[in-house]
Amino acid sequence: MSPAVIQYTLPDFFSLCAFNFSKPSPHLQASSAAESKAWVASFNVVNDKQNAIMEKSQSELLSALAYPYAGREGFRTTCDFLNLLFVLDHISDDMNSKDANGACEVFYQVMADPDFKHESNLAKIILDFRQAIIRSAKPQFFKHFLSDLKRYAKAVAQEAELRETGEVLDLIHYVPLRRENSAVRCCFAFIEYNLDIELPDAIFDDPIFQSVYFAAVDMVCWTNDLLSYNVEQAMGHTSNNIVTVLMREKDASVQEAADCIGVVFEQLMTRFLKDKTRLPSWGADIDRDVTLYVEALTRWVGGNLVWSFQCSRYFGTANSVALLTRLVTLYPKDSKRDD
Repeated sequence: MSPAVIQYTLPDFFSLCAFNFSKPSPHLQASSAAESKAWVASFNVVNDKQNAIMEKSQSELLSALAYPYAGREGFRTTCDFLNLLFVLDHISDDMNSKDANGACEVFYQVMADPDFKHESNLAKIILDFRQAIIRSAKPQFFKHFLSDLKRYAKAVAQEAELRETGEVLDLIHYVPLRRENSAVRCCFAFIEYNLDIELPDAIFDDPIFQSVYFAAVDMVCWTNDLLSYNVEQAMGHTSNNIVTVLMREKDASVQEAADCIGVVFEQLMTRFLKDKTRLPSWGADIDRDVTLYVEALTRWVGGNLVWSFQCSRYFGTANSVALLTRLVTLYPKDSKRDD
C-alpha cells in the first residue's frame, strides 16, 4: 500500500507582511550576477551535485531583491558573499561534525586574519573575497561583519554536531542558534556596507533597536525554516528546523506547526512596526542612518519572501503553484528530485 499523501497549507506570508516589496536591483540583469557565478566556479570548491543545488538557489536573485539599493560594486560584492554562504552551507551538509568544524574555522579565520594559511580551495576563495572587500569596507562595518561571521561559523559547526547525533533542541535553545547559523545576521551586516553607513555600537546595544532588529531576523529564520522544510525532511535533514522543533515540543502536526509559524510571523511583524516608532534619537545624522538601516531590514524580509517563491530551491518547478495555492505536498523521504 502506498503511504498516505501528506499536504499542508502555508500561512499567507505576503498578506501578513506589511512591508513594500521592492523591484530587484537593475544590476541583476547586468554582468555582475554572471561574474559572481563564474567567480565561484573558478575555484572548484563545490562538486557537481552541490553546484546543481546552488543553481536552484539563485543567490544573485536574493541579492537583487534584498539589496535593491546597492550600487554595482556593492551588488557584485554582496553576490559573492551570498555565494560563499551557500558554498559553506552545502559542503558542510555533507560533512561529519569534525570536518564541518574545520571548514567553519577556515571560513572565519581566513576572513579575520590575512596571515592565516590554508591550502584548501575554500580558503583560497575566501581569501580572494577578503582581498576584494577590504578595499572598500569601512572599519565599523567590517568589525560588525567579523563579529557576526564568528558567531555564524561557530553555530554552523554546532549544527553539524547536532545533525550527527540526531539531537533536536527545544525552542528556547533553538531560536538563538538559528539566528546565528542562518547567516541572516551576516547578511544584515551588508546593509551597512551597501548603504555606505557606519552605525555606532551603541545603536546595536539599544534594547528597542534590538527588538526591531531581531524581529526582522526571526521573520526571515522562521519563514525560511517552514519554506525549506519539505526539501530538508526528504533529505533527512530535519534537526535544524523550527517545524521539527515545534512538532516535537508541542506534539503538533506539520500543519499545526505551519499555523504556529504564521501566528509568530504576525506577532513579529506587529512588534517590528510598534518598536520602530519607539526608537530613541541619537542626533540627526545617526537618526538618518538608523532610518535607512531599518528600512533596509524591511526590504530584506520582503525580498526574502519573494525570492523564496521565485527561485526553485524550495519548491522546484512547483514554486508558482506553492505561491498561488499555498499548498505543499510532502516529498517521500530520501527522494531524488530533479525538478
